[in-house]
Amino acid sequence: MEKELYFKGHKSCPGCGPAIAIRNLLAGLGEDIIVSLATGCMEVTSTKYPNSTWNVPLIHSLFENTPAVASGVSRALKHEKKKGVSVCVGGDGGIYDIGFGALSGAMERNEDMVCICYDNECYANCLSRSTLIMTEHGIKKIMEIKEGDKIYAFNQKTYRPILKKCTGVFDNGEKPVFELETSHHSIKATSNHPFLILKRNGRGKQNTLIWKTLAKINIGDEVVVLKNLEIAESFRFKNIRLSKKGDYKVNKINFISIPEKSSPELMEYLGMYVGDGWCRIKKAETGFALPEKSKERKRLIWLHSRIFKNRVSRTDSNYLYINSVNLARFIDSMGFGHGAKNKTIPEWVFTIPKEEKKAFVRGLVSTDGYKVENSFRFVSSSRDLLNRLRLLLQTMNYRVGKIHWRKTKKGTKIVYRNLLEDTEGGYICFSEKKEWNIKKYPSQYTYQNFLIRNQYFEMEKVKYKKLIGTEPTLDLRVEGEHNFIADGIVVHNTGVQRSGATPFLASTTTSPAEVGGKHEWKKNVAFIATAHAVPYSATASIGFLPDFEKKLKKAKAMTGFRFIVVHAPCFLSWRFPNNQTVGVARSAVECGLWNLFEIENGLFKFTYSPAELKPVEPYLKLQGRYKHISAEGTNEIQEHAKRVREELKKLEESKINFQYFL
Repeated sequence: MEKELYFKGHKSCPGCGPAIAIRNLLAGLGEDIIVSLATGCMEVTSTKYPNSTWNVPLIHSLFENTPAVASGVSRALKHEKKKGVSVCVGGDGGIYDIGFGALSGAMERNEDMVCICYDNECYANCLSRSTLIMTEHGIKKIMEIKEGDKIYAFNQKTYRPILKKCTGVFDNGEKPVFELETSHHSIKATSNHPFLILKRNGRGKQNTLIWKTLAKINIGDEVVVLKNLEIAESFRFKNIRLSKKGDYKVNKINFISIPEKSSPELMEYLGMYVGDGWCRIKKAETGFALPEKSKERKRLIWLHSRIFKNRVSRTDSNYLYINSVNLARFIDSMGFGHGAKNKTIPEWVFTIPKEEKKAFVRGLVSTDGYKVENSFRFVSSSRDLLNRLRLLLQTMNYRVGKIHWRKTKKGTKIVYRNLLEDTEGGYICFSEKKEWNIKKYPSQYTYQNFLIRNQYFEMEKVKYKKLIGTEPTLDLRVEGEHNFIADGIVVHNTGVQRSGATPFLASTTTSPAEVGGKHEWKKNVAFIATAHAVPYSATASIGFLPDFEKKLKKAKAMTGFRFIVVHAPCFLSWRFPNNQTVGVARSAVECGLWNLFEIENGLFKFTYSPAELKPVEPYLKLQGRYKHISAEGTNEIQEHAKRVREELKKLEESKINFQYFL
């Protein structure tokens, strides 16, 4: 039995076309190779640090320079007079588009290497699972979003927030994640996730907003961020079960009036609870750690009496208590969490009017915060609370700093005593923004902030961008505007982006069905390679593995630059059942939308050609990305397939050698 070169344990999807291509690629090329692998889905799913499922030497490279890395490996092998073949592997991003510059250079120099492109006709982008999404019902973690949820998006015509329906949620596995920071916002995303940035078109010209992937964003680029989200209505609470006299084991009840909806006074009270409060339903107790004679204690007693029509039960020098099972149940139902490390801000708080949000923040600061000149600082041992507070403040047009987090070791002296265990906590600083006097210097201020007159959004400069590691990621698809607000920043639909390999009329998030899908035909990268006068260029398919293996062995035995592009359907992106991957790949060949050929030393030859092309319609109907296509579109694709097949046959019969023209 031959040695397995692609181990078990990779995290590719069941039925993954590119994974099938990679496994057979390694089987065909054998052990004596050094692989340079571009960032992409195959790198992400097979190389969780520090492990790899590749049983050959492997170098992980960037999207844009993998062929250059493989060129260096080839020259090093030659210089050191060592055996082995340098192999470059990349997907659509690493070969067709982002990495094409380095690829063209390597082909032009006729570097001694084998280059394999696994062509899944798109590339995906995604966000970290910790990302917080602004929805109709408040803030939610991206992993909590469900298809059908309404999500806030950026209307690209009016520059106002708009609610749009989520039409898809996809688990995209673990991927390398970058952190991007502005003055007041931060987000974690993959390198190919698009952000809405400002393009300055020069003096006298109107600046415009364009989409740019995180990989191409530079320090100083300006991204669109949320600064205000006005909601006019108070939040109405759901009914909770209240105890009453006569219930099982209830012979006495402390009457309390439960509010039906949020108000500034209640939100201030709840802010104080999040900062220094607790509730225990089993003990029918709600308490606050507020020292006697403090103004915060006096304020809380007044708020409690006014809101709940009830008095505080008892107090001591440091605490006050309210004995009421109904109050404990009410506060518990709010979703603020229990314990200092687990406190949070529930999603509904993001939907209340600004006046009530301010009251909530005021309550927080009065307990676990303080003021320094014109700014405030809030301290907490709950990272989730700090993250959500930061986003809440950003919906109120506040200036918010980054979260400062620190760990303190056991034994450290803090306020006259030594810590009995390791502890950690953090803080954020914030202040209200001052309104700019736009009338005084309108053009200068508009130049500084393209959206300065906008009530809801503004521009912020990117200050920091860094790869932080590998994390689980998710994709979202949002209808209409094809964008949403994540961690306070406007980002494009996650999911599937078009590439140079995406076929004509196929829909992606960047070539959506609403505009008819992609308007251009698929780039023929195998012929582009031939135009560089390389000795070998070929196509292959995971639906015809013996043909693929034969081409791999031929390419390995040759010298100079050898190029193979293998068609590897992605069921997730193309939207077909994952048990049909190989069948879909075969159908593409049988209907003429993927041709199997090789061009060796300038001579073209089919390596497989069906006696008669099958209709393209069944192949297109297998895939959700063609769901929108019309009869006219189907006919246009059918005619194109026939025409290409006829021209390739003429080329084969003519025995024209390309190299005579190069």
